[in-house]
Amino acid sequence: MASSPAPAFTVIGRPHPRVEGAGKVTGSARYTADHEPPGTLWAKNVRSPLPHARIVSIDTSRAMPVPGVRAVITAADIPGELTGRNIKDLPLLAREVVRFIGDKVAVVAADNRHAAEEGAAAVDVRYEELPAVFDPIEAMEPGAPVIHADPRSYTGFPEAVPDDVPNVCGYATWERGDIEAGFAEADVVVEHTFQTQLAHQGYLEPTAYLIQITEPTGGRPERIEVWASVKVPYGTRKELARLLDRPPEDILMHTVTVGGDFGNKGGVGDLATGYHLARALGRPIKFVNSAAEDLTAVAPKHAIVVTMRTGVKRDGKIVAHDAKVVINRGAYTGLNTSPNGLLGGAGRAGNFYDIPNLHIEAFAAYTNRVPCGYMRAPGSPQVLFAVESHMDLIAREIGMDPVELRRRNLPAQRPSGADHIGGTVLDAAAEAYGWAGRASATRNGGRTLIGHGISIIDRNQGSGEASSALTVNPDGTITALTAMPDNGTGGLTVVATIAAETFGVPFERVRLVRGDTDTFEIDVESGGSRMTNAAGHAVLAAAEQIKQQLTPLAARALGTETAAWTAAQPQPDGTTQPGGWSSSDGRFISLEDLASELIAEGDPAAHAQVTQRAPRSPDPGICAQMAEVEVDAETGQVTLKRLVTAQDVGAIINTLGHQGQIDGSVVQGAGFALMEELIVEEGRITTPNFNDYKMPTIQDIPELITVNVPDPGMGPFNAKSIGEIPHIPTAGAIANAVADAIGAPMFELPLTAERVLAAIRSRG
Repeated sequence: MASSPAPAFTVIGRPHPRVEGAGKVTGSARYTADHEPPGTLWAKNVRSPLPHARIVSIDTSRAMPVPGVRAVITAADIPGELTGRNIKDLPLLAREVVRFIGDKVAVVAADNRHAAEEGAAAVDVRYEELPAVFDPIEAMEPGAPVIHADPRSYTGFPEAVPDDVPNVCGYATWERGDIEAGFAEADVVVEHTFQTQLAHQGYLEPTAYLIQITEPTGGRPERIEVWASVKVPYGTRKELARLLDRPPEDILMHTVTVGGDFGNKGGVGDLATGYHLARALGRPIKFVNSAAEDLTAVAPKHAIVVTMRTGVKRDGKIVAHDAKVVINRGAYTGLNTSPNGLLGGAGRAGNFYDIPNLHIEAFAAYTNRVPCGYMRAPGSPQVLFAVESHMDLIAREIGMDPVELRRRNLPAQRPSGADHIGGTVLDAAAEAYGWAGRASATRNGGRTLIGHGISIIDRNQGSGEASSALTVNPDGTITALTAMPDNGTGGLTVVATIAAETFGVPFERVRLVRGDTDTFEIDVESGGSRMTNAAGHAVLAAAEQIKQQLTPLAARALGTETAAWTAAQPQPDGTTQPGGWSSSDGRFISLEDLASELIAEGDPAAHAQVTQRAPRSPDPGICAQMAEVEVDAETGQVTLKRLVTAQDVGAIINTLGHQGQIDGSVVQGAGFALMEELIVEEGRITTPNFNDYKMPTIQDIPELITVNVPDPGMGPFNAKSIGEIPHIPTAGAIANAVADAIGAPMFELPLTAERVLAAIRSRG
């Protein structure tokens, strides 16, 4: 696909270090756990040891005498509000019933962390155990234990959920054409079921919350001040205000560094119970989870079961596709935002293939396991692993090359009407990988089996509201103010880079300042591949306002009636003409010179603040990946030898950050494919630390080959999102490579040596 030539940039498209990076490597960056106002008390949750039980009694008498313990609260001591990001089904503390191992039943506040932990261990809770169910398909069968007695009473509970299926908390269907007529037309019908595992996001900073109530002073009303490791400060403030029946303006979410989240850190967590303790004790309250608590009780990645039945012609054209998706939500669904109670990936069970007759039915089911939350492109890596593995099995069934099968089913046009770029991205991946000349898999001779796999997917580009405040200083530097969270995405550096490019100044001349929830009414929050698009467009709009405001000053400095902005331009001699204004007769004044001559401190003409919603592209981005693996035929051990990822990209704002997002996504995808699994036995997670929970290290990852296919987007300077899309196809590509190597399909993740060896033996 032909693309328009990129404009000449002077800052964008170069490698820039993180603006917050120095603080993180020197230790000066402050995380939630680093903050401790005077008088802070530590809090610890008392958690259920049972997956499903009725609370008979809670005895706190042995906890209060523990030295340092100041208070113990239960559900009886606080309002019975339920919380959730959309569906409000999460109790602040369990009331009458616990629904998973780790459910909170009480909170202990003490002078220090050790006293809080000792006090929590001393709380005596008596339970009456109830029948439990852990598998989502079993949970939907008649007679299954009922986990929530009246879920339709929950605010936000989806109306579309069927009444005749127990424990369902999310439901939707997608269809087009006539599915039965399509199957009647098919030459071959193929059906498979795939399953993915419970997994953890792998962030290193434990979940942490700190809350204090400040007294009214100097005419200023009482305020609730919060430090929290959350990626959605404005959303957290709004929900906390609702729970406390206070206006959002009463709550200040302070700026903190978030030590990674990959989608997880989005709810109010312990803030509401912390507020009630702070109110009762008159002191700040701090929660810091242990790694074991985060791994066993805090919002992991969903396990999903996908069953697909596909009708295909001998020429490779898919004519009918029927899919059922079942999502294991765990005990609660309030950690998620979708109005239909599902994950965004649920509707992707047909991928983006041009299938004339399609039917998808998706369920989310309550079970007595840990409630799940978001992780990078929620639901899509799980569902697309199934779809793309299924596609390879179809190719094998009809004797067609897997790349050719995909090519024959790609749509001709994108939603906008433009030519579809999927074939271009697929061809780019195949060329970089050498797909046409790949060696045949060794299946019957020798210990080492070689396999090659492919996966291709698409992902929507995100949007949202964002704010930006820019100031041109008298010395020609730029101050860029943003309240976006710093959760490791590189978004702060993107803001600084766009500001520098827009004003035509060197990157080092932009000073980025982070605001809090008092800075703007709203600002962009992390998630949905939206940060660059939303924040970047806000920066562009604020910069444009300043340029218009300064144009009369520039004209006066040039001694002319009008002046026109001239963007910075690289010169043939290697220098750069800075951004500034030109007159009709060719005279020029740079922004820096204008600032030093005519801009005074606090000049309103040199400042602008903007809040706006960024445009959303109707066209998803495309990513194709190809993987080569070695499989030890005697042990089943899989070694990833090579991986190519090709994606369509617009202007790359920061080459260092862009590549970092791709590499990080792929490595997480490889971990999901090969080793990462929270093992659950009767509702109990038995991998409660990073010794037991295996994650990839540099020894597990080969050289990653990246191919960027130019395709202008709707982001700032025609940029496109990149944070989530390369994570989605990795598991499918690796699973297909393993299946190619051993000559047997792989239906379940992760691809552990035990599962692969069992598949090898199953083929006889």
